[in-house]
Amino acid sequence: MAGDFYFYKTYGPNRPYSMNTPEYSMQDSIKKNFFSYSYLFGLFLLAASLPYSKFLISVSEIILFVSWLLQGSIKDKVKLFAKNKTAVVISSLFIMHLIGLIYTSDFNYGLGDVKKKIPLLLFPLLFASSAPLSKPVFERILTLFTCSVIIATFICFYVLLGYTSRKIIHPQQASIFTSHIRFGLLISTTVFILGYFGIEKKSFLLKIVSLILIAWLVSFLIMMESATGLLCTIIASGIFLIRIILKTKKVSLKVSLLALLITGCISAAWFFYNTLTGFGYASSPRTTPLLLLTKKGNPYSQDTLNKEIENGYFVWRNVCEQELMEEWSKKSSFEYQGKDLRGNEIKYTLIRFLASKGLNKDSEGAASLSEKEVHAIEKGIPNINFVGLFNPTARLQKIAWEIDTYLKGGNPSGHSVTQRFEFWKAAIGIIKENTLIGVGTGDVKNAFEKQYDKMDSPLTKEWRLRSHNQFLAIGTAFGIIGLIVFLITLLYPLFNRKKFRDYFYLMFFCIAFLSMFGEDTLETQAGVTFFAFFNSFFLFSRQED
Repeated sequence: MAGDFYFYKTYGPNRPYSMNTPEYSMQDSIKKNFFSYSYLFGLFLLAASLPYSKFLISVSEIILFVSWLLQGSIKDKVKLFAKNKTAVVISSLFIMHLIGLIYTSDFNYGLGDVKKKIPLLLFPLLFASSAPLSKPVFERILTLFTCSVIIATFICFYVLLGYTSRKIIHPQQASIFTSHIRFGLLISTTVFILGYFGIEKKSFLLKIVSLILIAWLVSFLIMMESATGLLCTIIASGIFLIRIILKTKKVSLKVSLLALLITGCISAAWFFYNTLTGFGYASSPRTTPLLLLTKKGNPYSQDTLNKEIENGYFVWRNVCEQELMEEWSKKSSFEYQGKDLRGNEIKYTLIRFLASKGLNKDSEGAASLSEKEVHAIEKGIPNINFVGLFNPTARLQKIAWEIDTYLKGGNPSGHSVTQRFEFWKAAIGIIKENTLIGVGTGDVKNAFEKQYDKMDSPLTKEWRLRSHNQFLAIGTAFGIIGLIVFLITLLYPLFNRKKFRDYFYLMFFCIAFLSMFGEDTLETQAGVTFFAFFNSFFLFSRQED
């Protein structure tokens, strides 16, 4: 049959539909092939759409489900799904969200959340009850996804360079199709798919191309300052090396890889320490001599109580705002008392920028700024180290500054890392008051609003968001019982030794699991589709060896 090219020819005793039965007619064959092709079209469309379009993602899911239905043998398929313990376990996460509607007061909000979580049931059902894909088709789907992600990075890089009318204030804003966090996870997954093709395929050209593309994707993550994507990629790479070390029987390879792993860990530690030392957090701030007068004879202001620093230099020492205002008006059309493009006060950004260069905050310091640096200040860039596209230390330094400022009493609003501390405090407070079963599927938003008021959070209203930690998100909605169920749905597939050893599943699991500590990965359509699709695709879509 023509359609068999895409699936393994033998469905086997555990598959619901066989073309070898006496009842199987030519009409059944045509119908079977048509809906097999449409099912595959849905898979390819979904793989291509993941980096781009929520609408196309929804369309592809509808195509997959309708094709699955119209293939027939629904009863047998459901039975096959029910016999698959792993599929039932991981889909129970969706059932838990349904149960959470029973004791929720905001039913409409809860129903919207349940609709968003449908992929958690849809993909285990479809993949666990459908004929497995042949290896060539499985790899073609991954190839299409890889090409789709790479093309998306090229487009976003073009945007990042400023060749469009779109104003890019933060590098993450270059991710124009989806959240930069979700995009980072897609890129990280693509890195390991390319790693598979580079290692497994014999073509030398393919190995070189894979290596070049991996380098590009990692570089793009750095340029986009995707902390989540980079961290997931780095840690998953370490786990991959450990996997090979445990798996290989060659002593020389074990020693070489172990040396590489240790060298990588030491290099990472040195990089972190060196970056933070240069920024002034791993050692004492640089000594700043307190001056009385500028070269023009104007007095400096000295705020010795304010310990804020940039690159190790105190920000609020040797400041003469009179001269700064005069010199800045010569350099820029932005008013000194106005706002930069990020909504911060220009004078504050200017003073921090001059401090980062180790300059006094006076006319001489402001006059030394280049045109490029002036434009950077107008964009809200407060540190000389953050200027430029490719800066591996920029994101780490920004995080260090956020934490340092937060510990000194600064407002975390709008700061991606330190505001999470407030999110987590609020989530833990909610869980303490709703320990066993949480607040329900629909009451999470209201619970957070009340908790922020109760704890008198310094976060402004626009930044009073949900937990940004998937484990806390589940605990908030469903309590300790729900958290236990969630952990079981995550970890149960790993008890299958074949899946634990499977390269694709293990790498995906590492990326998804790690992302959940800093993100509520399953609380957006893009995030839940990413997780649900690849989780089931790598678990069920291929015939086991």
